[in-house]
Amino acid sequence: MASRFILERMLKLMDDGVEFAVATVAETRGSVPGKRGAKMIVFPDGSQIGTVGGAGLEEKAKALARQCIAERRGGIFSFDLAYYREGALDSLCGGTVKIVIEHVPRTPHVLICGGGHVGLAVAKALEPLEYAYSVLDDRPEYASRERFPEARSLFAAKPEEFFGREGLGRYTHVLILGYSHRLDAAVLYEALHRFHGYIGLIASKMKKREMFHRLKALGVTDEQLSRVEAPIGVKVGAVTPAEIAVEIVAGLIRSHRAERPGENPEAASAEPAERSE
Repeated sequence: MASRFILERMLKLMDDGVEFAVATVAETRGSVPGKRGAKMIVFPDGSQIGTVGGAGLEEKAKALARQCIAERRGGIFSFDLAYYREGALDSLCGGTVKIVIEHVPRTPHVLICGGGHVGLAVAKALEPLEYAYSVLDDRPEYASRERFPEARSLFAAKPEEFFGREGLGRYTHVLILGYSHRLDAAVLYEALHRFHGYIGLIASKMKKREMFHRLKALGVTDEQLSRVEAPIGVKVGAVTPAEIAVEIVAGLIRSHRAERPGENPEAASAEPAERSE
């Protein structure tokens, strides 16, 4: 049976957008070091929380968990703990154990800069996807809990105030959907210098041209500006805020899935392979 501590840590890591793998002892026979239900969280750097029994079994499970993270998929692995049997681990326990390893990817956390009609529609479209979002707007009524009840965080602040005090490490995407081209330019300037993930800007051709010209005058390079997706999203001829939100969120999904190069969507959703170690 998994401990409450491990389960709570898993939920916290998921809320914080941290990628990890979890190894679970699913089946045992005979004498083994870890009991059924024991869980171990493994991070990409090999650090861990919890245990599946220690010794050589744990080190092997940890290495496989890191491999699962790198390959972005899970697996079921069987281990023989009798050293005298061919293919077994160097162990005197004598039993066998089956460990399930699940890859838990980083959950998107979108910073919506602008809580107007489109920002609100985007937030509503993100909720069924279980993508976290936070909202930044210099107008308190547009960054309120009443308007965005499911927001992870709300910030009523000007761009320079927000970016001067808040870290951006927890965000995976920044969407600039504001009501003022001057504020949007200020947000974009700060984001280009402080954020290394996806940046999307809602803008007409004229707005984009003028904003980019203004930012270049402030020293922003063409290479930096090439990171900005503008026009934003997957174009389907949207007109209303709700339709525009569909375009924007489709772009976010595309960006999120593109972080898994070469992955076949059908293979990714298939049952994990069972392997013996």
